[in-house]
Amino acid sequence: MSVYIEQGLTSKNMFESDYGLEECLLRAGASPTVNITEENCDHIKATQGYYAISGEMVKLEHETENIVSRDALALDLDDVSPQIANFDDLEDEIRGVLKGTWYLYPTAKNGLRGTRARLIIPLDTPANKEQYEALAYGLTSYLIKQGVLTGADESSFRFGQLFGLPIRNQFSKGDLVRINRGKLLSTESYTAFKKPEKPSRAGDYPARSGGQSYGASLLDRIFNGIPNGQRNNSMFELACYYVKIGVQNQAGLLDYLRMINSNYFSPPLGDDELIHVFESARKKVLN
Repeated sequence: MSVYIEQGLTSKNMFESDYGLEECLLRAGASPTVNITEENCDHIKATQGYYAISGEMVKLEHETENIVSRDALALDLDDVSPQIANFDDLEDEIRGVLKGTWYLYPTAKNGLRGTRARLIIPLDTPANKEQYEALAYGLTSYLIKQGVLTGADESSFRFGQLFGLPIRNQFSKGDLVRINRGKLLSTESYTAFKKPEKPSRAGDYPARSGGQSYGASLLDRIFNGIPNGQRNNSMFELACYYVKIGVQNQAGLLDYLRMINSNYFSPPLGDDELIHVFESARKKVLN
């Protein structure tokens, strides 16, 4: 297996690296700091960033049909739980729920809009398209259930999706690439995961099978009762949903969330905490 790299998102021409996956990540992470702002971030990503696939390709051109297999999952962790304050805390959370080998590093936008990271998980055998997409969906769903994420970045589920190599920005502290050693993830475990017909992401609300909308499914889950340990993430997801679909009366929406909190959260969130979650949801959706 090899690592194939292209410079900038606008180029489809790739080259085969002389180094393995871990060495590529560490070398990229040792590059000089780049001062990244909201204004220049997209330009830097489009022209200066390096993007890769670890696996086997039949042609040095970024097209899905040129990819034979991939030997490492690449998951974008953009929807990190608002209860995880920074990248170091995210690393601790990942170590608590994933015991195998993985690489974690902040993305170029980490620090601009909260905590954002990329998680690379090597596989024990190369994965084809079906296996890769099922594993990416399954691992993302697991991180959501564990409270690490509030939603999924659907691009992570695509077999042909490149992953950005590490870029150290002005918010980065300590080692850029964090490494955990352990057993490689079994590619054959993909059979345990149901591949979604249409991936979802926090803020995108597709209809579910049987005609039930995302909002209806979310309310059904809340009406069954939200216990301690799931309250903040559930309230954040609910608030994101109503802000995203266009509710304009923010005072009324907050009162509605208070009613949900009082009747279905056990124990209810404190009002200050509820307001903090509500404001975090508004900031995420509207900014």
